[in-house]
Amino acid sequence: MLFSTPFFLFVFLPVFFSVYWMLPRRAPFLLLGSLVFYGWSEPVFLWVVLASACCDWIFGKLIYKGTSFRRFWLVAGIVTNLSLLVYAKYTVFAIQNLNVLLDKGGWSVLPVPVIALPLGVSFIVFEKITYLVDLYRRISKPSHSLLNYLNYIFLFPKLLAGPIVKYHDIELQLSHPTHCYEDIREGLIRFLTGLGKKVLLADLMSPTADKVFSLPASALDPASAWLGLACFSLQIYFDFSGYSDMAIGMGRILGFRLLENFRTPYLATSFTDFWKRWHISLSSWIREYLYIPLGGNRVSPARVYLNLCICFLLSGLWHGASWNFVIWGCFHGLILVADRAFWLQWQQRLPLLANIGITFFLVAISWVFFRCDTFSHALHFVAALFGAPASTANAVFLQRDTLVALVAGSTVVLLPLIQEKIHNPRVRIPKVAVLASLLVLLVLCSGRLTVSSFAPFLYFRF
Repeated sequence: MLFSTPFFLFVFLPVFFSVYWMLPRRAPFLLLGSLVFYGWSEPVFLWVVLASACCDWIFGKLIYKGTSFRRFWLVAGIVTNLSLLVYAKYTVFAIQNLNVLLDKGGWSVLPVPVIALPLGVSFIVFEKITYLVDLYRRISKPSHSLLNYLNYIFLFPKLLAGPIVKYHDIELQLSHPTHCYEDIREGLIRFLTGLGKKVLLADLMSPTADKVFSLPASALDPASAWLGLACFSLQIYFDFSGYSDMAIGMGRILGFRLLENFRTPYLATSFTDFWKRWHISLSSWIREYLYIPLGGNRVSPARVYLNLCICFLLSGLWHGASWNFVIWGCFHGLILVADRAFWLQWQQRLPLLANIGITFFLVAISWVFFRCDTFSHALHFVAALFGAPASTANAVFLQRDTLVALVAGSTVVLLPLIQEKIHNPRVRIPKVAVLASLLVLLVLCSGRLTVSSFAPFLYFRF
Protein backbone atom coordinates (compact mmCIF):
# COMPACT_ATOMS: atom_id res chain seq x y z
CA MET A 1 0.00 0.00 0.00
CA LEU A 2 1.55 3.26 -1.13
CA PHE A 3 0.77 6.86 -0.22
CA SER A 4 -0.15 8.10 -3.69
CA THR A 5 -2.73 5.41 -4.53
CA PRO A 6 -6.46 6.23 -4.49
CA PHE A 7 -7.13 3.30 -2.13
CA PHE A 8 -4.73 4.66 0.48
CA LEU A 9 -5.90 8.26 0.13
CA PHE A 10 -9.65 7.71 0.04
CA VAL A 11 -10.16 4.43 1.92
CA PHE A 12 -7.33 3.42 4.26
CA LEU A 13 -6.39 6.88 5.53
CA PRO A 14 -9.92 8.20 6.32
CA VAL A 15 -10.97 4.92 7.96
CA PHE A 16 -7.78 4.63 9.98
CA PHE A 17 -7.79 8.21 11.26
CA SER A 18 -11.51 8.12 12.07
CA VAL A 19 -11.09 5.08 14.30
CA TYR A 20 -7.72 6.22 15.70
CA TRP A 21 -9.06 9.52 17.01
CA MET A 22 -12.03 7.87 18.74
CA LEU A 23 -10.03 5.27 20.70
CA PRO A 24 -8.96 6.04 24.29
CA ARG A 25 -5.88 3.79 23.95
CA ARG A 26 -4.46 4.16 20.48
CA ALA A 27 -1.15 2.25 20.54
CA PRO A 28 -2.57 -1.24 19.74
CA PHE A 29 -4.66 0.12 16.87
CA LEU A 30 -1.67 2.09 15.55
CA LEU A 31 0.35 -1.12 15.38
CA LEU A 32 -2.51 -3.01 13.74
CA GLY A 33 -2.92 -0.30 11.11
CA SER A 34 0.84 -0.19 10.44
CA LEU A 35 1.03 -3.99 10.07
CA VAL A 36 -1.91 -3.96 7.66
CA PHE A 37 -0.29 -1.11 5.73
CA TYR A 38 3.02 -2.98 5.32
CA GLY A 39 1.54 -6.46 4.94
CA TRP A 40 -0.71 -5.23 2.13
CA SER A 41 2.34 -5.23 -0.18
CA GLU A 42 4.73 -7.51 1.74
CA PRO A 43 2.66 -10.25 3.46
CA VAL A 44 5.57 -12.71 3.65
CA PHE A 45 8.35 -10.31 4.62
CA LEU A 46 6.09 -8.76 7.27
CA TRP A 47 6.50 -11.82 9.47
CA VAL A 48 10.26 -11.83 8.97
CA VAL A 49 10.57 -8.20 10.09
CA LEU A 50 8.13 -8.78 12.95
CA ALA A 51 10.15 -11.74 14.26
CA SER A 52 13.40 -9.82 13.79
CA ALA A 53 12.01 -6.82 15.70
CA CYS A 54 11.00 -9.06 18.62
CA CYS A 55 14.56 -10.41 18.69
CA ASP A 56 15.92 -6.86 18.71
CA TRP A 57 13.75 -5.96 21.67
CA ILE A 58 15.24 -8.90 23.59
CA PHE A 59 18.78 -8.04 22.41
CA GLY A 60 18.21 -4.48 23.62
CA LYS A 61 17.32 -5.66 27.12
CA LEU A 62 20.47 -7.80 27.24
CA ILE A 63 22.69 -5.01 25.88
CA TYR A 64 21.46 -2.47 28.42
CA LYS A 65 21.86 -4.77 31.45
CA GLY A 66 25.57 -3.97 31.60
CA THR A 67 26.88 -7.54 31.70
CA SER A 68 30.22 -8.62 30.26
CA PHE A 69 28.34 -9.93 27.21
CA ARG A 70 26.98 -6.51 26.15
CA ARG A 71 29.28 -6.31 23.14
CA PHE A 72 28.41 -9.89 22.14
CA TRP A 73 24.68 -9.13 22.09
CA LEU A 74 25.29 -5.89 20.19
CA VAL A 75 27.31 -7.71 17.53
CA ALA A 76 24.69 -10.47 17.37
CA GLY A 77 21.92 -7.92 16.83
CA ILE A 78 23.84 -5.99 14.16
CA VAL A 79 24.87 -9.17 12.32
CA THR A 80 21.30 -10.47 12.38
CA ASN A 81 19.95 -7.26 10.89
CA LEU A 82 22.70 -6.87 8.32
CA SER A 83 22.24 -10.51 7.28
CA LEU A 84 18.61 -9.72 6.55
CA LEU A 85 19.61 -6.71 4.47
CA VAL A 86 22.45 -8.46 2.63
CA TYR A 87 20.33 -11.48 1.75
CA ALA A 88 17.40 -9.45 0.45
CA LYS A 89 19.36 -6.75 -1.34
CA TYR A 90 22.81 -7.99 -2.31
CA THR A 91 22.65 -11.76 -2.85
CA VAL A 92 21.72 -11.52 -6.53
CA PHE A 93 24.29 -8.76 -7.12
CA ALA A 94 27.06 -10.79 -5.48
CA ILE A 95 26.26 -13.97 -7.42
CA GLN A 96 26.05 -12.10 -10.73
CA ASN A 97 29.49 -10.56 -10.21
CA LEU A 98 30.93 -13.88 -9.04
CA ASN A 99 29.54 -15.55 -12.15
CA VAL A 100 31.42 -13.06 -14.34
CA LEU A 101 34.68 -14.17 -12.73
CA LEU A 102 33.74 -17.86 -12.91
CA ASP A 103 32.81 -17.55 -16.56
CA LYS A 104 36.09 -15.86 -17.44
CA GLY A 105 37.96 -18.59 -15.58
CA GLY A 106 36.14 -21.32 -17.46
CA TRP A 107 34.21 -22.62 -14.44
CA SER A 108 30.50 -23.33 -14.21
CA VAL A 109 28.42 -20.38 -13.14
CA LEU A 110 26.10 -20.44 -10.15
CA PRO A 111 22.32 -20.27 -10.50
CA VAL A 112 20.99 -16.80 -9.78
CA PRO A 113 18.08 -16.91 -7.32
CA VAL A 114 14.98 -14.77 -7.71
CA ILE A 115 14.69 -12.58 -4.61
CA ALA A 116 12.09 -9.83 -4.51
CA LEU A 117 13.42 -6.73 -2.75
CA PRO A 118 11.12 -6.01 0.21
CA LEU A 119 9.84 -2.46 0.44
CA GLY A 120 11.73 -0.22 2.84
CA VAL A 121 14.18 -2.93 3.96
CA SER A 122 17.14 -0.52 4.11
CA PHE A 123 15.30 2.02 6.26
CA ILE A 124 13.91 -0.66 8.58
CA VAL A 125 17.32 -2.26 9.16
CA PHE A 126 19.00 1.10 9.81
CA GLU A 127 16.45 2.00 12.49
CA LYS A 128 16.79 -1.40 14.15
CA ILE A 129 20.58 -1.05 14.27
CA THR A 130 20.23 2.52 15.56
CA TYR A 131 18.16 1.29 18.50
CA LEU A 132 20.74 -1.35 19.50
CA VAL A 133 23.78 0.93 19.14
CA ASP A 134 22.13 3.75 21.13
CA LEU A 135 21.40 1.30 23.94
CA TYR A 136 25.02 0.17 23.92
CA ARG A 137 26.20 3.78 24.07
CA ARG A 138 23.70 4.54 26.87
CA ILE A 139 22.18 7.28 24.75
CA SER A 140 18.72 5.83 25.24
CA LYS A 141 16.97 3.33 27.47
CA PRO A 142 15.35 0.11 26.25
CA SER A 143 11.69 0.24 25.43
CA HIS A 144 9.70 -0.89 28.47
CA SER A 145 6.99 -2.17 26.17
CA LEU A 146 7.27 -4.46 23.17
CA LEU A 147 4.20 -2.69 21.77
CA ASN A 148 5.99 0.67 21.86
CA TYR A 149 9.07 -0.78 20.18
CA LEU A 150 7.02 -2.40 17.41
CA ASN A 151 5.22 0.89 16.84
CA TYR A 152 8.62 2.58 16.56
CA ILE A 153 9.70 0.13 13.85
CA PHE A 154 6.39 -0.17 11.99
CA LEU A 155 5.02 3.39 12.32
CA PHE A 156 3.54 3.50 8.82
CA PRO A 157 4.16 7.15 7.85
CA LYS A 158 7.94 6.64 7.93
CA LEU A 159 8.07 2.86 7.45
CA LEU A 160 8.92 2.57 3.76
CA ALA A 161 11.31 5.46 3.07
CA GLY A 162 12.03 7.33 6.26
CA PRO A 163 12.87 9.77 7.69
CA ILE A 164 15.17 7.51 9.72
CA VAL A 165 14.15 8.04 13.35
CA LYS A 166 15.98 7.33 16.62
CA TYR A 167 13.94 5.62 19.30
CA HIS A 168 14.74 8.14 22.03
CA ASP A 169 13.53 10.99 19.79
CA ILE A 170 9.97 9.65 19.77
CA GLU A 171 9.94 7.50 22.93
CA LEU A 172 7.75 9.93 24.87
CA GLN A 173 5.48 10.41 21.86
CA LEU A 174 5.00 6.66 21.58
CA SER A 175 3.95 6.45 25.23
CA HIS A 176 1.90 9.65 25.36
CA PRO A 177 0.92 10.89 21.89
CA THR A 178 -0.73 14.31 21.97
CA HIS A 179 -3.45 15.55 19.68
CA CYS A 180 -4.74 19.04 19.03
CA TYR A 181 -6.39 20.95 16.23
CA GLU A 182 -3.12 22.67 15.35
CA ASP A 183 -1.40 19.31 14.76
CA ILE A 184 -4.21 18.12 12.50
CA ARG A 185 -4.27 21.36 10.51
CA GLU A 186 -0.51 21.57 10.07
CA GLY A 187 -0.30 17.86 9.33
CA LEU A 188 -2.92 18.07 6.59
CA ILE A 189 -1.18 21.05 5.01
CA ARG A 190 2.14 19.22 5.02
CA PHE A 191 0.60 16.00 3.71
CA LEU A 192 -1.20 17.70 0.80
CA THR A 193 1.94 19.70 -0.03
CA GLY A 194 3.88 16.46 -0.34
CA LEU A 195 1.12 14.86 -2.40
CA GLY A 196 1.21 17.82 -4.77
CA LYS A 197 4.99 17.55 -5.13
CA LYS A 198 4.67 13.89 -6.02
CA VAL A 199 1.60 13.88 -8.27
CA LEU A 200 1.73 17.30 -9.94
CA LEU A 201 5.49 17.78 -10.28
CA ALA A 202 7.53 14.57 -10.00
CA ASP A 203 5.08 12.36 -11.90
CA LEU A 204 4.72 14.89 -14.71
CA MET A 205 8.48 14.95 -15.26
CA SER A 206 8.87 11.18 -14.98
CA PRO A 207 7.75 10.21 -18.56
CA THR A 208 10.24 12.57 -20.21
CA ALA A 209 13.08 11.47 -17.92
CA ASP A 210 12.27 7.80 -18.57
CA LYS A 211 12.09 8.33 -22.31
CA VAL A 212 15.43 10.14 -22.48
CA PHE A 213 17.29 7.70 -20.26
CA SER A 214 15.94 4.76 -22.28
CA LEU A 215 17.33 6.09 -25.59
CA PRO A 216 20.30 4.22 -27.08
CA ALA A 217 23.58 6.09 -27.20
CA SER A 218 23.38 6.58 -30.97
CA ALA A 219 20.01 8.33 -30.67
CA LEU A 220 20.86 10.68 -27.80
CA ASP A 221 21.63 14.32 -28.59
CA PRO A 222 22.80 17.01 -26.11
CA ALA A 223 19.48 18.85 -26.01
CA SER A 224 17.55 15.69 -25.15
CA ALA A 225 20.20 14.60 -22.65
CA TRP A 226 20.08 17.91 -20.77
CA LEU A 227 16.28 17.89 -20.85
CA GLY A 228 16.18 14.37 -19.43
CA LEU A 229 18.75 15.22 -16.76
CA ALA A 230 16.86 18.37 -15.72
CA CYS A 231 13.63 16.38 -15.49
CA PHE A 232 15.21 13.62 -13.42
CA SER A 233 17.02 16.04 -11.10
CA LEU A 234 13.74 17.73 -10.24
CA GLN A 235 11.78 14.47 -10.31
CA ILE A 236 13.91 12.73 -7.69
CA TYR A 237 13.86 15.79 -5.43
CA PHE A 238 10.10 16.33 -5.56
CA ASP A 239 9.42 12.61 -5.43
CA PHE A 240 11.49 11.98 -2.31
CA SER A 241 10.86 15.28 -0.53
CA GLY A 242 7.18 14.84 -1.37
CA TYR A 243 7.19 11.46 0.35
CA SER A 244 8.98 12.98 3.36
CA ASP A 245 6.40 15.79 3.54
CA MET A 246 3.57 13.26 3.46
CA ALA A 247 5.26 11.14 6.14
CA ILE A 248 5.90 14.15 8.40
CA GLY A 249 2.35 15.38 7.84
CA MET A 250 0.74 12.05 8.71
CA GLY A 251 3.04 11.70 11.70
CA ARG A 252 1.93 15.14 12.91
CA ILE A 253 -1.73 14.15 12.62
CA LEU A 254 -1.02 10.99 14.64
CA GLY A 255 0.74 13.02 17.34
CA PHE A 256 4.36 12.42 16.28
CA ARG A 257 6.95 15.04 15.38
CA LEU A 258 9.22 13.44 12.78
CA LEU A 259 12.45 15.23 11.93
CA GLU A 260 12.89 17.22 8.74
CA ASN A 261 14.55 15.37 5.86
CA PHE A 262 15.07 18.15 3.27
CA ARG A 263 16.00 21.82 3.49
CA THR A 264 16.21 23.34 0.01
CA PRO A 265 19.11 21.08 -1.10
CA TYR A 266 19.36 22.54 -4.60
CA LEU A 267 20.29 25.90 -3.06
CA ALA A 268 23.36 24.36 -1.42
CA THR A 269 26.63 26.21 -1.99
CA SER A 270 28.88 23.10 -1.75
CA PHE A 271 28.61 19.32 -1.44
CA THR A 272 29.25 19.66 2.28
CA ASP A 273 26.27 22.01 2.43
CA PHE A 274 24.25 19.75 0.12
CA TRP A 275 24.51 16.79 2.52
CA LYS A 276 23.29 19.00 5.35
CA ARG A 277 20.15 19.62 3.31
CA TRP A 278 19.49 16.40 1.32
CA HIS A 279 18.17 13.24 3.00
CA ILE A 280 19.19 14.69 6.35
CA SER A 281 18.26 11.61 8.35
CA LEU A 282 20.57 9.41 6.24
CA SER A 283 23.51 11.82 6.28
CA SER A 284 23.09 12.21 10.06
CA TRP A 285 23.02 8.42 10.45
CA ILE A 286 26.20 8.02 8.39
CA ARG A 287 27.95 10.69 10.44
CA GLU A 288 26.96 9.32 13.85
CA TYR A 289 27.13 5.59 13.25
CA LEU A 290 29.87 5.27 10.64
CA TYR A 291 32.00 8.40 10.16
CA ILE A 292 32.57 9.19 13.85
CA PRO A 293 33.36 5.54 14.81
CA LEU A 294 35.93 5.51 11.98
CA GLY A 295 37.67 8.45 13.62
CA GLY A 296 35.70 11.38 12.25
CA ASN A 297 37.70 14.63 12.28
CA ARG A 298 39.95 13.50 15.14
CA VAL A 299 42.47 11.80 12.85
CA SER A 300 45.00 12.99 10.27
CA PRO A 301 43.73 14.79 7.14
CA ALA A 302 44.56 11.76 4.98
CA ARG A 303 42.53 9.50 7.26
CA VAL A 304 39.65 12.00 7.27
CA TYR A 305 39.61 11.89 3.47
CA LEU A 306 39.66 8.09 3.53
CA ASN A 307 36.81 8.03 6.06
CA LEU A 308 34.71 10.28 3.84
CA CYS A 309 35.28 8.05 0.81
CA ILE A 310 34.44 4.90 2.79
CA CYS A 311 31.25 6.43 4.16
CA PHE A 312 29.97 7.56 0.80
CA LEU A 313 31.04 4.40 -0.99
CA LEU A 314 28.88 2.49 1.50
CA SER A 315 26.16 5.12 1.14
CA GLY A 316 26.11 4.47 -2.60
CA LEU A 317 25.95 0.72 -2.05
CA TRP A 318 23.13 1.25 0.47
CA HIS A 319 21.08 2.94 -2.25
CA GLY A 320 21.24 -0.10 -4.50
CA ALA A 321 23.08 -3.27 -5.49
CA SER A 322 24.78 -1.84 -8.56
CA TRP A 323 28.23 -0.58 -9.46
CA ASN A 324 26.63 2.64 -10.66
CA PHE A 325 25.47 3.39 -7.11
CA VAL A 326 28.97 2.69 -5.84
CA ILE A 327 30.38 5.12 -8.40
CA TRP A 328 27.74 7.70 -7.44
CA GLY A 329 28.75 7.37 -3.79
CA CYS A 330 32.47 7.60 -4.61
CA PHE A 331 31.83 10.69 -6.72
CA HIS A 332 30.17 12.42 -3.76
CA GLY A 333 32.92 11.25 -1.42
CA LEU A 334 35.65 12.65 -3.67
CA ILE A 335 33.90 16.01 -4.04
CA LEU A 336 33.53 16.19 -0.25
CA VAL A 337 37.28 15.51 0.02
CA ALA A 338 37.86 18.38 -2.42
CA ASP A 339 35.63 20.57 -0.24
CA ARG A 340 37.80 19.94 2.79
CA ALA A 341 41.08 20.10 0.92
CA PHE A 342 40.63 23.41 -0.91
CA TRP A 343 37.21 24.19 -2.36
CA LEU A 344 35.51 25.60 0.77
CA GLN A 345 38.30 28.18 0.97
CA TRP A 346 38.33 28.99 -2.73
CA GLN A 347 34.56 29.34 -3.05
CA GLN A 348 34.56 32.33 -0.70
CA ARG A 349 35.88 34.37 -3.61
CA LEU A 350 32.82 33.51 -5.74
CA PRO A 351 29.33 35.06 -5.56
CA LEU A 352 26.52 33.07 -3.96
CA LEU A 353 24.74 32.25 -7.22
CA ALA A 354 27.96 30.92 -8.75
CA ASN A 355 28.48 28.53 -5.83
CA ILE A 356 24.86 27.36 -6.03
CA GLY A 357 25.16 26.85 -9.79
CA ILE A 358 28.43 24.90 -9.58
CA THR A 359 27.09 22.67 -6.81
CA PHE A 360 23.83 21.96 -8.63
CA PHE A 361 25.70 21.21 -11.86
CA LEU A 362 27.92 18.62 -10.15
CA VAL A 363 24.98 17.09 -8.26
CA ALA A 364 23.05 16.81 -11.53
CA ILE A 365 25.98 15.09 -13.25
CA SER A 366 26.12 12.60 -10.39
CA TRP A 367 22.44 11.80 -10.95
CA VAL A 368 23.40 10.33 -14.33
CA PHE A 369 25.14 7.43 -12.58
CA PHE A 370 22.26 7.17 -10.10
CA ARG A 371 19.66 6.88 -12.88
CA CYS A 372 21.42 4.84 -15.57
CA ASP A 373 21.26 1.05 -15.42
CA THR A 374 24.89 0.34 -16.34
CA PHE A 375 28.24 2.09 -16.20
CA SER A 376 28.58 2.12 -20.00
CA HIS A 377 25.12 3.65 -20.28
CA ALA A 378 26.13 6.40 -17.84
CA LEU A 379 29.36 7.12 -19.75
CA HIS A 380 27.46 7.39 -23.05
CA PHE A 381 24.94 9.70 -21.41
CA VAL A 382 27.65 11.99 -20.01
CA ALA A 383 29.31 12.02 -23.43
CA ALA A 384 26.00 13.01 -25.01
CA LEU A 385 25.66 15.94 -22.58
CA PHE A 386 28.85 17.47 -23.95
CA GLY A 387 28.78 15.97 -27.44
CA ALA A 388 27.83 17.24 -30.87
CA PRO A 389 24.14 17.73 -31.78
CA ALA A 390 22.44 14.67 -33.22
CA SER A 391 19.67 14.40 -35.77
CA THR A 392 16.48 16.16 -34.71
CA ALA A 393 14.64 12.97 -35.62
CA ASN A 394 16.05 11.41 -32.47
CA ALA A 395 15.39 14.36 -30.18
CA VAL A 396 12.88 14.19 -27.33
CA PHE A 397 10.76 17.28 -27.70
CA LEU A 398 9.49 19.11 -24.67
CA GLN A 399 5.81 18.42 -24.02
CA ARG A 400 3.43 21.00 -22.54
CA ASP A 401 2.85 19.13 -19.26
CA THR A 402 6.57 18.63 -18.79
CA LEU A 403 7.28 22.30 -19.52
CA VAL A 404 4.68 23.40 -16.96
CA ALA A 405 6.12 21.01 -14.38
CA LEU A 406 9.69 22.17 -15.06
CA VAL A 407 8.76 25.85 -14.72
CA ALA A 408 6.68 25.23 -11.59
CA GLY A 409 9.32 22.96 -10.07
CA SER A 410 12.13 25.41 -10.76
CA THR A 411 10.06 28.19 -9.19
CA VAL A 412 9.47 26.12 -6.06
CA VAL A 413 13.20 25.34 -5.81
CA LEU A 414 14.22 28.99 -6.21
CA LEU A 415 11.40 30.51 -4.14
CA PRO A 416 13.30 30.55 -0.79
CA LEU A 417 16.20 32.35 -2.46
CA ILE A 418 13.84 34.86 -4.07
CA GLN A 419 12.07 35.49 -0.77
CA GLU A 420 15.41 36.04 0.94
CA LYS A 421 16.51 38.52 -1.71
CA ILE A 422 13.35 40.60 -1.32
CA HIS A 423 13.76 40.46 2.50
CA ASN A 424 10.29 39.05 3.04
CA PRO A 425 10.73 35.34 3.84
CA ARG A 426 7.57 35.06 5.94
CA VAL A 427 4.65 36.42 4.02
CA ARG A 428 1.47 35.93 6.05
CA ILE A 429 -1.24 34.24 3.99
CA PRO A 430 -4.88 34.43 5.15
CA LYS A 431 -6.27 31.15 6.48
CA VAL A 432 -9.11 31.27 3.94
CA ALA A 433 -6.58 31.43 1.11
CA VAL A 434 -4.65 28.49 2.59
CA LEU A 435 -7.84 26.41 2.85
CA ALA A 436 -8.88 27.29 -0.70
CA SER A 437 -5.42 26.41 -2.01
CA LEU A 438 -5.50 23.05 -0.22
CA LEU A 439 -8.90 22.21 -1.69
CA VAL A 440 -7.69 23.10 -5.18
CA LEU A 441 -4.54 21.03 -4.61
CA LEU A 442 -6.59 18.05 -3.44
CA VAL A 443 -8.91 18.30 -6.47
CA LEU A 444 -5.98 18.55 -8.89
CA CYS A 445 -4.17 15.60 -7.29
CA SER A 446 -7.35 13.50 -7.24
CA GLY A 447 -8.02 14.24 -10.88
CA ARG A 448 -4.46 13.42 -11.83
CA LEU A 449 -4.53 10.12 -9.93
CA THR A 450 -7.74 9.00 -11.64
CA VAL A 451 -6.46 9.55 -15.19
CA SER A 452 -2.78 8.63 -14.90
CA SER A 453 -1.04 5.31 -14.45
CA PHE A 454 0.43 4.50 -11.05
CA ALA A 455 3.98 5.79 -10.44
CA PRO A 456 5.68 4.42 -7.30
CA PHE A 457 8.01 6.53 -5.20
CA LEU A 458 11.60 6.26 -6.46
CA TYR A 459 13.12 5.56 -3.05
CA PHE A 460 10.84 2.57 -2.41
CA ARG A 461 13.30 0.37 -4.32
CA PHE A 462 16.04 1.25 -1.82
